[in-house]
Amino acid sequence: MDFWEGQLSKEARRVLVIPNITNSANIEKDSFVDVIYNHIKGLEQYGEYFWNIILPEPVKKLNLLNVKQHILTFSGDMIKMRTYPPDFNRLLETLEYDVIYSHLPDWPQVGRYKNSFDTKIIGYCHWWEMKSCNAEDRKNKWRWMPIELLGISQMETCYLNTQDQKNRVLEEAKIWFNDEFVKKLDDILVVWNLGLPKQNVIESASEEKQNIIVFNHRAAAYKGYPAFIKLMEEYRERRQDFSVWVPQLKGTPEHNWIDATKLPKHEYYGRLQQCKVGIQMRQTNYGWSVSATDCLMNGTPMIYQESLCYQEIEPNGLFFKFKKDLFEMLDKIFDDDNYRKDREIKSIARALELSENEGKMLQQLNIKLKA
Repeated sequence: MDFWEGQLSKEARRVLVIPNITNSANIEKDSFVDVIYNHIKGLEQYGEYFWNIILPEPVKKLNLLNVKQHILTFSGDMIKMRTYPPDFNRLLETLEYDVIYSHLPDWPQVGRYKNSFDTKIIGYCHWWEMKSCNAEDRKNKWRWMPIELLGISQMETCYLNTQDQKNRVLEEAKIWFNDEFVKKLDDILVVWNLGLPKQNVIESASEEKQNIIVFNHRAAAYKGYPAFIKLMEEYRERRQDFSVWVPQLKGTPEHNWIDATKLPKHEYYGRLQQCKVGIQMRQTNYGWSVSATDCLMNGTPMIYQESLCYQEIEPNGLFFKFKKDLFEMLDKIFDDDNYRKDREIKSIARALELSENEGKMLQQLNIKLKA
């Protein structure tokens, strides 16, 4: 037993966290790690928690006094993480926990990890294998969506990112399940528009802006990267006084005007502040975009390809349907400093609004974990 764990009061809540690792190549930048860290820190104001987190390798960011990292060998591959859970039954026999916080409803056997029939399971789903996104990864040889839904049916509450996503999930659920089951899912699924820590929001935009367009998402098909590059190639025919930064690009960039520099988190935020604009392509999973909120909190306006889920991130943001609209928006941001600065102010203001929402949802999560 760790020293801190030995000092816990009877009121302390012990949480078993089932992870969702999708970036095992750089686990410190995995979105799950960011989310669970924010939840751990955000819940400190509500009393004592002790977190048992299962991971494929140690994570520096989670070296916290009230966190115990349990290292087990498992893939961390985006698909295998879902369909082939690690065998950690022996580990669970050695742990004490009051509630399960599962970030992977794809493991329907989560109900077997209960300490008793009264152990509650709270969920958070980062990724859904809907029909719209399933075919983009050829490693995924079958649909896991009905399994995900069975896992969620065992939970008290399962959070997901957007109302648009929830609507689509419920619609797909009708393919496999009856109305009564779909109604149960509707009651369990709760939208959590991911916010951000208020202290991460800068007070004002940088005066050292450069003509850089940032694509700070994964350079993958499901994130719209091929379509984005095609648009940028066409935009280069219009003007050449800009560069594109793709910090998550693997391999050699397609063109010499694409920068694939990778930076530690704090330097990444600093570089974002120098970019004049970010672009968010339509995603097939209709979820939240932490990359977009990274831009907003660093005073970098984001232009979104039209999608209802992005309206939830920034209702009064910049949206394009046709490439001519995108190109005109980019021209205005590059050429009209007053317009750009106004968009920067609005980006920071929206980030502050999202930070307030995060506080409200953490309060709700605290109630759920302690119920």
